[in-house]
Amino acid sequence: PGQRKALLVRDRGCVKCGAHAGRCQGHHLAHWSQGGPTDLDNGCLLCTSCHDDVHHHGWDIIMGFDRHPWLIPPASIDPKRQPIPSFHRRSMRLDDTAA
Repeated sequence: PGQRKALLVRDRGCVKCGAHAGRCQGHHLAHWSQGGPTDLDNGCLLCTSCHDDVHHHGWDIIMGFDRHPWLIPPASIDPKRQPIPSFHRRSMRLDDTAA
């Protein structure tokens, strides 16, 4: 329960589309079945549709130096696969200094 609350505070909703946190599930960046830990640095909130995009449509998520999730679009959307900040942090760039 504590980790869920921390995800709610940090992500505020789906990191890809901004859907309300009540519609979101926790997502492991490195899947737990492959040794990924269940902790804040390995998790983010995704709604069902965006969770499907990550698992089946080429989207990736990385944890930035700022300890916030960044989305990597599939090459079909962005051939350079440039990182995109999570929905509620879209005004930032990956090289911005953390506040």
